[in-house]
Amino acid sequence: MGLCSTAVSRCFCLLSISVLLGACSSQGPDMIFFGGPVLTVNSQNEVASALAIENGLIVAVGSDSDILALQADHTEVIDLQGKTLMPGFIGAHEHPTLTAVFAGATDLSGFTHKNNRQVWEALRTAVATADAGDWIYAGGLDPILTRDLKMPTRKFLDEIAPQNPLVIVSQTLHSFWANTAAFAAAGINKHTPDPGPGAYYERDSSGELTGFVAESLAATPLLKTLKSPWQLLDRYEAALDQLQANGFTSVASLGHNVPPLMARFASSKGFQPRIRQFFYLVEDELNYLPDSPDTDNAYFRVLGVKLWHDGSPYTGSMYTASPYLDSALNNTLGIPAGSHGAPMFSTTALQEKVRTYSDAGWQIAIHSQGDASLREVTLSLDAVGELPGELPVVRIEHAVELPIDQIPALAKQNTTVSFHINHILYYGDALQQSIIGERMAQNVLPVQTAFAQGLQPTLHADSPMFPAQPFSLMQTAVTRATSSGKRLNPDEAITIEQAVRAMTINGARQLRIADEAGSLEAGKWADLLIVNRNPYDTPIHEIDRIKVLAVLLNGRVTFGTL
Repeated sequence: MGLCSTAVSRCFCLLSISVLLGACSSQGPDMIFFGGPVLTVNSQNEVASALAIENGLIVAVGSDSDILALQADHTEVIDLQGKTLMPGFIGAHEHPTLTAVFAGATDLSGFTHKNNRQVWEALRTAVATADAGDWIYAGGLDPILTRDLKMPTRKFLDEIAPQNPLVIVSQTLHSFWANTAAFAAAGINKHTPDPGPGAYYERDSSGELTGFVAESLAATPLLKTLKSPWQLLDRYEAALDQLQANGFTSVASLGHNVPPLMARFASSKGFQPRIRQFFYLVEDELNYLPDSPDTDNAYFRVLGVKLWHDGSPYTGSMYTASPYLDSALNNTLGIPAGSHGAPMFSTTALQEKVRTYSDAGWQIAIHSQGDASLREVTLSLDAVGELPGELPVVRIEHAVELPIDQIPALAKQNTTVSFHINHILYYGDALQQSIIGERMAQNVLPVQTAFAQGLQPTLHADSPMFPAQPFSLMQTAVTRATSSGKRLNPDEAITIEQAVRAMTINGARQLRIADEAGSLEAGKWADLLIVNRNPYDTPIHEIDRIKVLAVLLNGRVTFGTL
C-alpha cells in the first residue's frame, strides 16, 4: 500500500530519525490501533486499517496483520471495532482568547435568545445582580438570528444600567454598543477622534455619541477590564478544552491574544500537553514578537502578524465593488444603502508591511473579505514580488468574496487561503436577501476553485463568532446549504475527502507543520482522533452528526476514552 506497513519498510520510513528515536530497535510500539478505517490523508488519500505509535510518533501504518506483527510485550493494543481513526483537526483560524473573554460576558446571542424580549430580559437580569460601579459586559447581539431585535442606543443602555459601565459586543465581533458610564470610564467622548478607516464612534446629527462603536480598534478602550489576563486564565483553559473536545489537536489564534507566557502555561494540563497553539499577533501586540521565529517548542509557536485590510459584511466595512443593498436589515445594521466599505490602509502601506514582516521571517495573515479588498491585496502582493522565508509566507483570511479570476495569481505567489465557510450556514440567507444581494452572494467562498488551482485551502469558524465545530464546517463546504436549505454558489461545493484535507493536512501546511502533523504517516506526531463514523462513507447531510470519541496528542489520550 505504500504506507510503511511492514517492519522492514517501517525502518526505511524512519531512517532519517532512527538515531533520535531508536525507531528500528527491538522495543516495539507503545500502542497499536487496528480493526477500523484509518484515514491517512496522505497524498493518495489512502485508507489503512491499523497504525502503530512509539515515543509519541506514528511509526507504521498499514493492514491489521502487518501492524499487529510489530506488537511487543509492552504494547497496548486497541481494537477500533469499526470506529474510524483520523488525523487531529487543525484549527487554522480561531480565537481562543476572544472565546475566553466573552465567556465572561452575559450571553445575548441568537443561538440562545430567539426574540427581542428574551435578549433584553437577559441583560436586565445581569444588571440586577451586579454591584453598582461594576463593569457589565454582554456578547452575541445578533439582528440576523434574532430577527425582531431592536438595536440599542446609548440612552436605552443608560436606562438599563444607570449605575454601571455597560458594553455589548455583537456576534460578529465587529460591532459594539456602550452606555454613557462606559464611554466616560474609557475616556471616550464626542470629541474623541475615530481611530482609523472603518473604525469609529457613531455620532448623531448634533455630534453626540449614539452608543454604537464600529470595529475592535475603536472598541479596545472599552474592553480592557474584560480582557484583563488575570481574569482570563481559567476561561482560556476552558476554551482550549472545548477545542480539544471538538477534535482539535492544534489551533491557530489569529490576533487579540493572551500574553504568550500565559498561553504556554495553558498549553499543558496537569503537566501534560493539552493542545498545540500557534499565535499570530496584531500590531499592538508586537511587544510579544520574538526577534526571529522560534520553532523549537512543539506546543506553542509565534508564527507571524495579523493585518486587517477590510472589515465585516455585517457592519458595511467589508470592501466591495458592488454596493450594499437598501434593505430593512441593513438599516438595522447601520449600513447605508449604496455604501461599499473601504480599505483599512493603502496598497503602498500593505506592501511595506508585507516586506517588513516577511524579511524578518514572519508569516503575514491578511484579513480580506470583500472582492475589492481581495483584488487590492492580490495586486499588492504581485507588486511586492517573491517573498523570502518558509512557505506559505502570506495567508488570506476569510475570503468571502474572493474573485475566482484572482485565484491563479494567489497560487503563483504561493499564498494560501482560509475560508470562513459557515457564513453560508448561519448568515447565507441574510447575505443573499438583505445585505449584499443575490449576485454577490452566489459568488461567495470559492473553495472548489481554490482546491483546483492549488491553494490548498482551509476552513475555519472564526470562533467565538461561530461554534468551532469541524464537522459542521465540513458539511457546509460539501453541501453549501444555508439554514433554510438554500444553496449558495453550489458549483463551489467540495468533496468530503477535500473537506477532511481542509481541516487537517492543509491546516498543517498553513501553520508550517506539514512535515510533523496533518496526516497519519510514519514519522509524524501521533495527534489522532477516534470518531464514531467514517466521514468518507457518511451521507453529506449527516456529516455534522459525527461524534469525536477520543483525542490523542503526541500519542497520549487528552479527551475521551479508548
